[in-house]
Amino acid sequence: MRFQDWLNDPSKTILFDGGMGSEVIKRGLKPGKLPDILNIEEPEVIAEIHKAYFEAGSNMCQTNTFGANYLNLQNHKSEDKIILINLKALENIKKSKPSTALIVGDIGPSGVFRPPIGKASLEIWQVSYKKQVEILENGVDLWHIETISDIIEMQAAIRAVKEVSSKPIISSMTYKRTKRGFFTIMGDSLEKCVDIQSNEGVDVIGSNCTLGSHEMIELTTEISKLTKKPISIKPNAGKPRLEGGTKTVYDQSVQEFASDIMKIIDEGAKIVGGCCGTSPQTIKEIRSRLENRN
Repeated sequence: MRFQDWLNDPSKTILFDGGMGSEVIKRGLKPGKLPDILNIEEPEVIAEIHKAYFEAGSNMCQTNTFGANYLNLQNHKSEDKIILINLKALENIKKSKPSTALIVGDIGPSGVFRPPIGKASLEIWQVSYKKQVEILENGVDLWHIETISDIIEMQAAIRAVKEVSSKPIISSMTYKRTKRGFFTIMGDSLEKCVDIQSNEGVDVIGSNCTLGSHEMIELTTEISKLTKKPISIKPNAGKPRLEGGTKTVYDQSVQEFASDIMKIIDEGAKIVGGCCGTSPQTIKEIRSRLENRN
């Protein structure tokens, strides 16, 4: 399979895509609306974003299904649309995909928590994720479980994928930087997360969101000390600020972000891309720098 060949090629840096949510917001997504619904309502917009990332140089892009697991859709009173949303997501990305590129099945957080905050459990999460995986399985080349802040939820998602699929898994937690090191908001340490992800048998261990590109340099260094597995990193474009009370703005320049990505690669990342606030222009700049390196 091409993805495994890429992982095994020491000269290859795999370029992922950038943000989807921030791109649909630019195109008028209303606050509070689930971007995944646009797979049905505005498929040409989603296909256009995928196309822009592929044309910018992404080796692989992920489906617009970050919020399309059963529990999250239930939170938005849209669980009855789970099949349609996920199938339309596949249709939209296939319209845009070059023959040499890969489709990544995107799995995001459920939006529900374990006690005492909520009523979720590993078993409840696993059932929810399995419903989504079963729909996407025949249309994707690999999986990206991302932006997870509870390692038990990550375990559930990994196990749900493995129940259905034998395709490669990229497992990305989201961390905050503290005086004691990198932790999830649920208090899981980087060391604990990497250890559990390794034991669950994922193919790539990574991180995305929350942190900006500069902080991700240090995080990559720390992850590389803890695992010999390939590393995937998708930072935000710096710290967001609110403009006019409602509009989220990322001020980091494309050039500064791309410079940090080169350092992240030097620290051991095999797969790089962007999360919130990044765009096709960001990916194009990274692609240019990668080609100038070779």
